[in-house]
Amino acid sequence: MSDRGWSRTRLARPRGELADGATALRAWREDDVAALALLCQDPEISRWTSVPAAYGRDDARAYIAACEGALRTGRSLDLAIAGAGGGALLGSISLMRFTWSERRGEVGYWLGAAARGHGHATRATRLICGWGLRELGLERIELLAAAGNHRSQAVAERAGFTREALLRAHSRGPDGREDMVCFGLLASDTAARRG
Repeated sequence: MSDRGWSRTRLARPRGELADGATALRAWREDDVAALALLCQDPEISRWTSVPAAYGRDDARAYIAACEGALRTGRSLDLAIAGAGGGALLGSISLMRFTWSERRGEVGYWLGAAARGHGHATRATRLICGWGLRELGLERIELLAAAGNHRSQAVAERAGFTREALLRAHSRGPDGREDMVCFGLLASDTAARRG
């Protein structure tokens, strides 16, 4: 099949956990509802992501159910970030916004307040991006971080992404349109680091 015809209408999640040190990625479960709703009470999450400020158990339940549909239709792979070995829920990470004909996707993540500053976001980003490059055949993964979100930008750089551009007034945030910093990770970047 030529590259122009390359497409994917269905995704499969990784078998079991993807783990690196204290950080694991796993499928969302029904018993995550209460913990997810509690983590999303943190105003930093709604400040920098599309998670609404008023987020309850019904929202968490709907999100977990929607993850299955998004997986089946190839729209996104949404995983829970948790402590390794069955540890507590720490956050969320997704591969999404695929352009299959270009073998390109985007990664997005957030962590609850107690999990920040321990390397979980960096390890989770490396895990899901490495899996996407290897198993999905992606050749480019983008990461967009708000210009004011310096923590997220630092995660991108620690995870091996290259800062590429400032996208002016790219996204609508809680205070209006905001600039986003675009980062890119190429399959060839990761191959060079392994070699």
